Amino acid sequence: MDVSMMEGFLTAVAIGPRMVLPSGWLPWVWDIENGQAEAGFESEEHANRIISLVMRHYNAVVQTFIDDPASFKSVFWRGDQWGAAEWCDGFSLGFQFSDEAWSLLGGGQPTWFAPFLRLGTDDGISITNNTGDAEKWMNEIEPSLVKMHAYWKDKPGSQPGGVIQDEFHLAGQKEVGQVVRGGPKVDRNDPCPCGIGKKFKKCCGANDAPAALH
Repeated sequence: MDVSMMEGFLTAVAIGPRMVLPSGWLPWVWDIENGQAEAGFESEEHANRIISLVMRHYNAVVQTFIDDPASFKSVFWRGDQWGAAEWCDGFSLGFQFSDEAWSLLGGGQPTWFAPFLRLGTDDGISITNNTGDAEKWMNEIEPSLVKMHAYWKDKPGSQPGGVIQDEFHLAGQKEVGQVVRGGPKVDRNDPCPCGIGKKFKKCCGANDAPAALH
């Protein structure tokens, strides 16, 4: 994923109906087709740096929707190098973790999803190019996100994402970010957030765990 697609993807994960651990969504950042290919890092230090940056971006999205959802601004507004189409494509990819719930919401509130369909699908992009109203739909993205976030936040049984661990250093302490406002802590029997596939208690949560993320 490029940064724009990744932010759209992380936004869907962050505001969706259930908490998804990094071990679930992180592989899709490296492999948008199947979520299985391993990232080609140059070294452990390189891996720690990149994963830490991804976690920070995720946490920034989560924190914005916790503090002031209306203040969220998509990265594509920061420069032409970041595409709204890629952002919307990533956002739609994030539905997969609660596909049925997102589908039901889309059926009930189709206008909320219209910007993402018009900017992030082949048919929608074709229509938008013919009508020349891309900016109109870009301006509709943030208001739709606010409505979706409020819906999932207030729906009984929903558990949107919370702030997670985001700081890892090879040559020093591992800093652990606090989980805030309903963001669940990682249970010792949960999959480890580092994504290696082991339980947390057998991996980064072990007493002799290394300072660096795998």
